[in-house]
Amino acid sequence: MKGVDSLPSDREGMTNKPVVTCAGDWNLFCTLEAPLVAAIPQDSCEWRRSFGRINKFVYLEASFIKYNNNEKPQSELNLLKRPIFHIYWTDCVDIEFYKTTLREDIEGWLKQLEKNNITDWMLVLVETYDIRKTNKLLPRTTVLDKIKSDFAVKQTEDRFISVINPIKSEARSADSWRTLVARVRHFILVAYNKAINKFEEHMREQREKRNDSEWDFCKYFTLQEQLAFVLEMLGLYEEALVQYDELDALFSQFVLNSHVTESPKWLETFKQPVTSWQAVRLTALIPQKLRDLIIKKKASLLDFRSYLFQRQSAMLLRTFKPSEIASRCLSTVHNTSVELTLLGASAADGAAACWAHLACVETLRACERLAATNTALDACTAMNAPLLHNAKDKLHELGKLCGLLPGTPDPTSEQLHLVVMLSAGMGDSEPNNQQSPTDRLKEALCSKTSFQQYYLELAELAMGTYKHIGWLRFARHIGRDLASFYSELGECSKAVVFLTDALRSYEEQKWPDLAAQTRLELVAAAKKMNDVDRYTKLSARIASTVELEILVRNFYYEEMWKSMRENLAERQESVLTELNDCFKIVSATLVPSERGVYITDNKIQVRLVFDSNFPKDILCNRAAISIERYEKKTPAKNYKTDLSASVSVASPKKSKECTDDSETNVVFTEIRLDDLKPKDPLLHPMHITSKLHYKEDKTLQKATVEYQNVKAPLKRSDSSKYRKPSATVRNNFESSFTHNDVVIKPGQNEIILEHVANKCGAFRLGQVSLLIDKLEFLSNVLIGSKLGYDVETKVVSVYLNKVEPKKDLIAGLEQEMELVVTSGSSKIEESSILLKTSTGLNARFPSDVLGSRELTVPVPAAEPFHTTRVPLMLYANLQPRREKSIEHTVWLTCPWWESVTEVPLHFSPPMVATWQLLTSNTRKFVQVTVKSTVAHFTEFILSEPKLECDGSAMSDLNPKCTRDLMVSSDGTTASFMWELLKDPLVKAKPLKATFTVLYRPVTEDITRTFTCPFDIQDYTTLFVIRTKLEPGKGSDFCRASQVCSLQLNIQRVNETEYTSLMYEVLADQTMWAVLGRTAGVLTMENSGSPQSVSLDVMPLGAGFLPLPAVRLSKYIAANTKDPKKDISPHPRLEPFSPGQVYHASKAKQVHVLPPAQKDHADIVV
Repeated sequence: MKGVDSLPSDREGMTNKPVVTCAGDWNLFCTLEAPLVAAIPQDSCEWRRSFGRINKFVYLEASFIKYNNNEKPQSELNLLKRPIFHIYWTDCVDIEFYKTTLREDIEGWLKQLEKNNITDWMLVLVETYDIRKTNKLLPRTTVLDKIKSDFAVKQTEDRFISVINPIKSEARSADSWRTLVARVRHFILVAYNKAINKFEEHMREQREKRNDSEWDFCKYFTLQEQLAFVLEMLGLYEEALVQYDELDALFSQFVLNSHVTESPKWLETFKQPVTSWQAVRLTALIPQKLRDLIIKKKASLLDFRSYLFQRQSAMLLRTFKPSEIASRCLSTVHNTSVELTLLGASAADGAAACWAHLACVETLRACERLAATNTALDACTAMNAPLLHNAKDKLHELGKLCGLLPGTPDPTSEQLHLVVMLSAGMGDSEPNNQQSPTDRLKEALCSKTSFQQYYLELAELAMGTYKHIGWLRFARHIGRDLASFYSELGECSKAVVFLTDALRSYEEQKWPDLAAQTRLELVAAAKKMNDVDRYTKLSARIASTVELEILVRNFYYEEMWKSMRENLAERQESVLTELNDCFKIVSATLVPSERGVYITDNKIQVRLVFDSNFPKDILCNRAAISIERYEKKTPAKNYKTDLSASVSVASPKKSKECTDDSETNVVFTEIRLDDLKPKDPLLHPMHITSKLHYKEDKTLQKATVEYQNVKAPLKRSDSSKYRKPSATVRNNFESSFTHNDVVIKPGQNEIILEHVANKCGAFRLGQVSLLIDKLEFLSNVLIGSKLGYDVETKVVSVYLNKVEPKKDLIAGLEQEMELVVTSGSSKIEESSILLKTSTGLNARFPSDVLGSRELTVPVPAAEPFHTTRVPLMLYANLQPRREKSIEHTVWLTCPWWESVTEVPLHFSPPMVATWQLLTSNTRKFVQVTVKSTVAHFTEFILSEPKLECDGSAMSDLNPKCTRDLMVSSDGTTASFMWELLKDPLVKAKPLKATFTVLYRPVTEDITRTFTCPFDIQDYTTLFVIRTKLEPGKGSDFCRASQVCSLQLNIQRVNETEYTSLMYEVLADQTMWAVLGRTAGVLTMENSGSPQSVSLDVMPLGAGFLPLPAVRLSKYIAANTKDPKKDISPHPRLEPFSPGQVYHASKAKQVHVLPPAQKDHADIVV
């Protein structure tokens, strides 16, 4: 009988089957037994259990025996041996025979069952199918009907069944045969359900009596194990395992309580001496020998634990759970060891270790055998490593007891006697030809060679398994055990490998105490190997380990110096080691330069702050930091012009400005320890997002957490986490910051290291070195930290500057400037600079009178970073042009530069002049306004203004008796006026006028001339416009809101080719409303006769209103006759030049009266 997932062929070790009795015709049953036994386990059946337990589908097998009426019935507490179901077989088809004979036999059988309180039975009538009787009429009643009428009640009708004999008619009996098999399965399960319920009730009663003095655990164990056997027989292995677990917990609780309370009598059985520690056989078979010992109360604690663990493992083997077997084995071994101590059971030395070792190895063997054909290999592997570890430890314990460890003397007679005793207690090996764990252990205890081979095999296998599943700490722990073992064997080189791996793991995982103990083991191995370099370095490291006692640290401090004096004194090269093992760098800071930048041939200093972990003061022969050169990314060129010109190798910009060019150009001047700590990639935030998934009806289906970067797999931490960079390779220290002979004290120290820069460029700090005698400590923590500086070479710089930078350069006035020469980082000899200017710009020294376009400026000798200033006077000629800016250029030729440097200069004119033509009928006037355009505040005094015109006389209208006028850059202006003297009736030609005035600054006495030329064109008056407003008809005055007449009078006063004119009335819409047309075209053929136009306008308000303005334009008609002429096909307007049209009434106003009052008044009643 099995579970659904099990097959009948896998029922190894299952010896118990449900017992079914057969009454009636035994010979008939014998013909049907074989097909019935084979048919029952072919399919599963649902077992409906009581008390709300989960229904199970199980496979059944059955064992059939002949019913014995005289046999004494079995007890209800015997679930395995007593018959669970009863069947009566008959093939009677004759009713008369039934009435005379068969009825009495069935009645006696049922009464006997009822007498024994048996209610689980069934009656089977086997019929033979006869083809000859099919056409005959069937009898009214059959034998089965008579049996049911005689013995059946409503509850037992289904227990009477008829089946066609499958031996004689297989085709016709299929349906009835399937019904019979299904009924047998069902009734057997119903019977077991009743029996188990009664059994469990009795078992609970017995368990409640466990505190009675006469209660016996061994009897109770066999009682509850019957239930486990039945559940196992039914294929319910997990429920059978629960029964064994309950027995295990009950026994453990009794043992624990016995240590603090009075021990029960039955527990004395398990305190008897342990004489056997055989290996646990993990098979499905029941170890009957151990079970008999438990029933007879002769089992020792190891016997009981072996049996219980074997039965638990059997259940787990059948459910394919090898990993749980391995897990239970560890807890069983541990609990058994504790229980042996608590009970005080005597045993030979090493007996418990033998039993524990064999239990672990047998479990490994069973798990490997089961996992090889199952998918549980990975889960099983995770639990195999602890089993191997425990087996290795127990073997080491046995080796110590038997004198088999390396480094120990040959075994004594007592130890040999112990080996014989242990071998005898392990029992005989398995009968098959394979080597069992017992044989392997006996062989290992026979000689040191076999023991060492077996121990190394287990240790390396356990360590490899730990590494495979990722339990690296346990792997390192076994590595330390192997290191100790190899050290005792004299193979210290192998021991060093394991100890080094363990030390690296402890340091990475921050286990300082374990790391300190591992270093002590390493230094001992190095001393055995006579490895002077390793011994010296480890001695220094141990002396700096603060977790150790000060006496130990002082001892190895002296050992370090002793090793260097005796073994390393004659060496040329130093021994390299990690600086971070003994020292801790706190910060490194570049001391700022006095000039803000680092210059060649000058000292650069670095302040190094670090902690020393040595217990005493120590002399450092040389402290150094290597210097590494790197290339900066070239920044983009700047083409902005300026007044100054300078040339240098590098610009003194701060490193922060370089971040825009490239990240590689970023450098820092100070780094602290917190900045040097590496970032652990395991602490980086994972890109995980939550996502909600909805169904079609918008209800929530599920919520998921997704990792965005699926291409980044999780790796094993031992191979992917950050490891500090190794400093065993010494960098180039030819260019370095150094400080010699400094005493380093325990705690924090500060050293100033210096370096003379002999090359320019960008540099970074590299490897840190502390040389103590022949031991050199190296650290790479500053490499890649971007702690660096720029070294510049300052060459000669020449600037042409204004003395007053905030003031503009003014043309027409002498300007004070200076030539600034900076010697840079090197000394310069006496030399000269050639200065050339553009046309119109002269330069001179203040002591000279005349200026020139070329000037040689002497430069005296100067020390480094010395500035020489040479004053100069520059004068830019003021050209007779109306320009707001005057551009000049100065070229500097210096002996330190290969090319000529061009300096652009921007001059502003002192003032600008604007002119305006004014008209009074036919008379013409010219007004000139002078204004200063200098940006900074400047005052000029003007005198002797003149206006000269070619071909026309001018009449000066300026007053003669006033003082000179003054203009300034704050907006003060000066105006002058002249009248053109010409015949008004003659058309004048264009005039060229030149305005001149004398000017001088208020602060100077030298007067200079300002000249401004301009042209006067189209200035003759051609037309005169007069306007007049007259009242409307019937009115004597102009009143508001009344229509008035606007009279336009246009008169030509000079000859002109433009005779077609257009007038436009431009009235202010707030004052006037023009009624009708506002524009028109006139033809002026005769010069003497004026043209008049009358327009209707309405004043909108009262008062003195200015007359509407009139605009007169040239009207050019459209060209419709000759399209070849350059005349537009559409008419157009062109304006007259200023002065050609004179508006005589432009400033005239007219008095408009308010509207007249009405003659009558409205009366409101």
